[in-house]
Amino acid sequence: MEERIFHVLMREICTEMGIKVETLSYGWILQLSKNGKIRHIAGSRFDINPEATGNIACDKYATYEVLKSQNIPIIEHVMIFNPASRSNFIGNEGIWPKVISEFLKYGRLVIKPNYGCEGQGVFLCNSIKDAEIAIQKLFKTQNSISICPYYDINKEYRTFYLDGKVKLIYSKTKPFIIGDGKATIGELIEELKLPNKSVVKENIKELELSYVPIIGEKIDISWKHNLSGGAKPDILPKGELYNQIEQLAILSGKAMNINFATIDIIETTDNNLYVLEINSGVCATIFTQLVDNGVEIVKDIYRQAIKKLFQ
Repeated sequence: MEERIFHVLMREICTEMGIKVETLSYGWILQLSKNGKIRHIAGSRFDINPEATGNIACDKYATYEVLKSQNIPIIEHVMIFNPASRSNFIGNEGIWPKVISEFLKYGRLVIKPNYGCEGQGVFLCNSIKDAEIAIQKLFKTQNSISICPYYDINKEYRTFYLDGKVKLIYSKTKPFIIGDGKATIGELIEELKLPNKSVVKENIKELELSYVPIIGEKIDISWKHNLSGGAKPDILPKGELYNQIEQLAILSGKAMNINFATIDIIETTDNNLYVLEINSGVCATIFTQLVDNGVEIVKDIYRQAIKKLFQ
């Protein structure tokens, strides 16, 4: 459904701009043609970034290394290789001394695949046992993973970056419920009508759905800020915080040599800003459904990106 909506937006914009659109490879590729020029959109990745940059942005640890090497504030990452498929990158001590060392250093870890989106396969680990379970799950399908310290996040922000400029910033508020002293957690969650996504089901598994919160008790449904998991977007108005986030996004985009991307930035409870990740695929379907005039806001950004494609 998301890709279909994305394609509808692309077709509308291209019709306005006199660009021919063809769907190829079972809907994975949009081929855009105008005045003898041919450009492509694969998934939600536009034919606008250098190939190496696109590959780096798809790899969370690689992104970390590139930004860290240029002194861009980004959340810490440690690479852990799968011993079954990447043993040549692992010393005789194995992976566990490093995992245990990271846990003892920070007390809580976030363990995630290096390739992934929408918060899928991302685990918050409060014990070494949690970390072991998460790593074993991920190594069933992943050749490498990243271990990060848990950051106490006040807000997460998504920035839309195009050609050296930030076009939009919105905050993401984690989904939560407020108890009324009568309804169970499960009943209160049902009223929210969260997206029918696997990440939502994964988050809900962690809750005691039969518990009845007292009046006014706030319970976070997830520690993640993904819109696909039920988080709510709010456009960030211009101001000091906007300027700080904008500056960090621009520095990050230039450091990555990327032209079109979304750059996710966290604000911690001690008021520090860090890059979380950079996405070379720019899809904003859920945003368009949750924000007033969201479709036109996003179409304007896509319109500018497509115009740059044909310059």
